[in-house]
Amino acid sequence: MSDLQINTRVRKLFHYLGDFEKGIIRVPAFQRNFEWENSKKIKLFDSIKEGYPIGSILFWRPDFNKLDDFTNLESNKIGSYYLPERAMDYFYILDGYQRLSTLFGCLVDPAKTNLKRDDQDWKDNFNLVFNLETDNIETLRRAKSEIYEVPLYKFVDGDEFFEFQEELFKLNISKEKVSLYKDRYRNFGKKLSSYEIPSVDMFGGTTEEAVDIFTRLNSEGAKITDDWKMSALSFDKFENFRLGTEIDNLLEALSYCNFNKLSRKIVFQCITNAFGDFFYDQTSQNDIKKLKKFIDQPDFIITVRKTIINIQKAVQFLFEELFVLDSKFLPYNHQLIYITDFFNEIENPTQSQQESLKKWFWITTYSNYFTIYNLSKQRLAYQAFRYFLKDRNNNPIYYDNKETTFETAAFPIKVEMGSVRAKALGLFMLQHQAKVEKLDVNLVNGYKTYKLFNEIEGNTNISENTILIIEDGTFQILKSQKDLSDWLTDDNDYTQFFINAEMKKAFKNGTSKENILEMRKQLIIEAEKSFVENFGLLYIE
Repeated sequence: MSDLQINTRVRKLFHYLGDFEKGIIRVPAFQRNFEWENSKKIKLFDSIKEGYPIGSILFWRPDFNKLDDFTNLESNKIGSYYLPERAMDYFYILDGYQRLSTLFGCLVDPAKTNLKRDDQDWKDNFNLVFNLETDNIETLRRAKSEIYEVPLYKFVDGDEFFEFQEELFKLNISKEKVSLYKDRYRNFGKKLSSYEIPSVDMFGGTTEEAVDIFTRLNSEGAKITDDWKMSALSFDKFENFRLGTEIDNLLEALSYCNFNKLSRKIVFQCITNAFGDFFYDQTSQNDIKKLKKFIDQPDFIITVRKTIINIQKAVQFLFEELFVLDSKFLPYNHQLIYITDFFNEIENPTQSQQESLKKWFWITTYSNYFTIYNLSKQRLAYQAFRYFLKDRNNNPIYYDNKETTFETAAFPIKVEMGSVRAKALGLFMLQHQAKVEKLDVNLVNGYKTYKLFNEIEGNTNISENTILIIEDGTFQILKSQKDLSDWLTDDNDYTQFFINAEMKKAFKNGTSKENILEMRKQLIIEAEKSFVENFGLLYIE
């Protein structure tokens, strides 16, 4: 039977500050990173200033005789201040880390604490002031503040108010202004000194129980994710291994391919899929027992790190071979899971295998492959892909009927990131431009979107008016340039952008922009149709 006990209490803000400086409040290694922008920090202090509640804090004090230390060994820091050593009898922050980091970072006086501080982090993230002139909490942007721009930590110590008054009287300021500043200073100081925050304190219990309770109580802030839960559940079993950090490092490493904003959920699904857990079955967000099943496998860390390496391989393959130059251009997130599976299974794929994978990508993109089949047939589709990984002679595409011919959706009205068909057109435009079979990720930064005509009747965002340009230094376009209509009047060859001599001649002869765009649309359709039909798809105009 669990020995978990739960108590509640309400304490003044200053008591939390005191506990923090004594090391009674700590950060568990599986805690999420500090993410709040200045606007959220200011909103928090605005709530305190107005006397509004800011929610409760969830703490956990485990049984230190039964549990290893969960302290964050990489950076045991809250609000730019490093925590002091403490053997035991401390609480871990489970919920409220963003709020407490903001409060501690802004309210601890650097001149009156023994805590070590990351000065640059503090200047970048916690240098907030109360502007007595505007009556607002603000970020201090200048190196030196004015008398009425008071750092928030000054309001913690009552003696600071007397020093402020002395400095105020030395200045040539009207009595009305002096009175205004003093009243606002005094009122905000009283709000801070009297402000109370409730907490839920958990004592004992298992890691699983702590995570489960966090999941149930976490109704505000960032959603509790499965990778966070797995980080918490695995940390006491594998010293210094934190899944959340592994994913953080992966996303940072993917910046060079513009995939650093890839969904963490998809990364997590790639990892758990590598353990044989079919990603379509990963519907539960609260199944802690299922997460423990992965962690208990003897090759857990090896499999995780191998998969992360192969996610990088998959992303680079998408970038270089398929012209997916940004994560938002990926037609289906499931495609990344499949391609990661490909590299998990085949360490050094042949050119033939890579060509088969590229064909699979284009067919699944243009055919709405991941939406036309129900769940049972999606299982069969994944099984067909797995057979292909074991034997290249197998077809990675699943057909539920031998007579089936996949067909495309109609030509999209515009190239946009919310439509798979529109993404397919954009990717086709990019690969048509390149005139090479493979890009070099070291030479390509991404892509830029331009218009042929900045002003036309109706929607300027229509597909035939869109020009996507690979950023490899080939084309230098001024930032002030509104459109690329001058391409219709110079002598350069732009056929890779679906601009031919006939269009140039027509434009020179005064043909309307709308007719020029219709000519370009037909060029795109003819080229895309030829491209798609090579994969055995029926092209729908």
